[in-house]
Amino acid sequence: MTISLRNCRPFDAFAMIIDLNGFTKMVAKDEVGTVAQDTRDALAGGIGAVEENGGLVVGFMGDAFLAVLDDDESVVRAALSTAKDLDRTCEWISDAQSENPDDWSHMPGGPSLKILIEYGRIDVSTINSKFLGEQFLLAGVPINYASRIGSFGKGNRCLLGPAAAERIGRSYKIEGPYTTKGKTGEPPYTCYRFDMGDVWKEGKRRRGKETFGG
Repeated sequence: MTISLRNCRPFDAFAMIIDLNGFTKMVAKDEVGTVAQDTRDALAGGIGAVEENGGLVVGFMGDAFLAVLDDDESVVRAALSTAKDLDRTCEWISDAQSENPDDWSHMPGGPSLKILIEYGRIDVSTINSKFLGEQFLLAGVPINYASRIGSFGKGNRCLLGPAAAERIGRSYKIEGPYTTKGKTGEPPYTCYRFDMGDVWKEGKRRRGKETFGG
């Protein structure tokens, strides 16, 4: 990993957001107060996948985390490893639910994730609070773009912004373009689907019906 945040200078990298689907419904259905731990379990595999492939996990956003990676192969390996870990997690949860239907009752069949990726210039600074101390603060078009394209599709999916698609599409199969509406006053956003093959089921969870699409 060649990215360094310590000098607080802008750098070019992949921004990857891994986001848990259906978080609002999970919170509403969580009657035993385990949603924070369950969210941790759902995201832990992605965190490990990023770090094992040379990336930096740079921030948490409730049911999601932000990571930066500096080359095409690393970001692809991290995405594929995240999907493999999710399959294992869902199989474990499904087995647990067959024994006790109340286990993970707010997450039937296990979690599903969206992996959102864009490439570009990222700015970095620091910010402080009494509780957290000094923290790195990252901002830039690829982070914003990755966040925006997450509104496209359903269930498990890996979506790329145009710059990430241009780089990753040189060596891997991608599909698109697709478009999704921006917020009020914003133009539509373009995204591409990274073909994960049979690593995970696109759409709903591993043992569910496939529903990828707008």
